[in-house]
Amino acid sequence: MLDQAIHLMQELGFSGYEAKAYIGTLEGQPVGAYELAKRSNVPTSKIYETLNKLLSKEVIQFAENNAADNPTYVALPPKDLIERINRQTTHKTSNLLPLLGNLQSSKTPDFIWPIATIGGLKEKSVGILQSAKKSVLLSCWPEELVWLETELNAAITRGVEVALVHFGTPNRSIGATYHHPVEKSLYSEKGGRGLTLVSDAEEVVIANLSADGSFDACWSKNSAFVTVAEDYVKHDVYITKVTKHLAAEVIARYGEDYQKLRNIYQPEA
Repeated sequence: MLDQAIHLMQELGFSGYEAKAYIGTLEGQPVGAYELAKRSNVPTSKIYETLNKLLSKEVIQFAENNAADNPTYVALPPKDLIERINRQTTHKTSNLLPLLGNLQSSKTPDFIWPIATIGGLKEKSVGILQSAKKSVLLSCWPEELVWLETELNAAITRGVEVALVHFGTPNRSIGATYHHPVEKSLYSEKGGRGLTLVSDAEEVVIANLSADGSFDACWSKNSAFVTVAEDYVKHDVYITKVTKHLAAEVIARYGEDYQKLRNIYQPEA
């Protein structure tokens, strides 16, 4: 947990020494520089430089009744620190957007952007759900629905229409939920799970999550790419509707796992 806290503080703009010194101060305050250096593993040669940087950021301050030759320090409470960072970040980004917008060409490039990590996939997927205004089409497996469910329900509460194609028997309904009938065969054929998420017919996230733990993913606002993804989810919805109401006939014609239906290279199968 300590390493994770230090890492997150570094992502927010603190140096490693600053993060360690702030956390060390929290663990027992007021604290002097020498004791803090020992506690936080900040080298004694760097401790005063680090403390001065934290003082300038108003993340720590001198304790009351300090001796001039041996000052002690106290830390800003974590809740106040996070609230300050949120205010500063919101202020900076709100000022930055119009400045960057003025530099943007009239034609926005509609490239396909890779997503490098699972964390990035979650962040982007949740982000486009939060910004959805009219519709969401989603094709996914239970593992991904776990971290999408909260934002899907929030979108529904805002009046967004949601259609969900669920691989594996769903144990709950979110919006219009459809159970894909041949999930085991598809998992075996593809060697893993898939995720397709389309928001407002304008933006798409696609991911392949392999059984061996590897994955590849991307997102785009490219209209052709979005249309293909949207049609993919819609056609799965069409299939689930047909197989739900005509299951016996479909199985009799195409086989238990719809093998003949899925054999696209034999039109008479």
